[in-house]
Amino acid sequence: MKKQQMVRGLVIFSFILLASFKSSYAQNVEVPIILPYTGNFNNWIITFTSGSDTYTFETNDDTFDSGILGTLPKGTYTINFNSPYFSSENFDILVYDGSDLTGHGITSFTDLTLYNVVIGDEPLIQIDAGY
Repeated sequence: MKKQQMVRGLVIFSFILLASFKSSYAQNVEVPIILPYTGNFNNWIITFTSGSDTYTFETNDDTFDSGILGTLPKGTYTINFNSPYFSSENFDILVYDGSDLTGHGITSFTDLTLYNVVIGDEPLIQIDAGY
């Protein structure tokens, strides 16, 4: 009888421990992206780096003007935006978490790096051309 109670207690403790580990583990979120509304300039390689973790996603001219870029853990990242476009086009790149702007840059070069960008519960990346 005592052995059964001890086993039950151990099982309950294991479930509590598993639940607390699961809630503290970094949760993955989908990262939506809005590409230039013209449908042009949609070739991008976007790399997220946090510590030793790196996540790379690509878009191309077959990609719709918006959609899900990919999935990654919530956290703070260095994000590199790389594109083959080098012209008089300027690109306005914005990263949001909900209504908060967590990263912003304007470039006419082939790449842009944003530092300490928060990817939280409601991330969104927007790339506008012609700025």
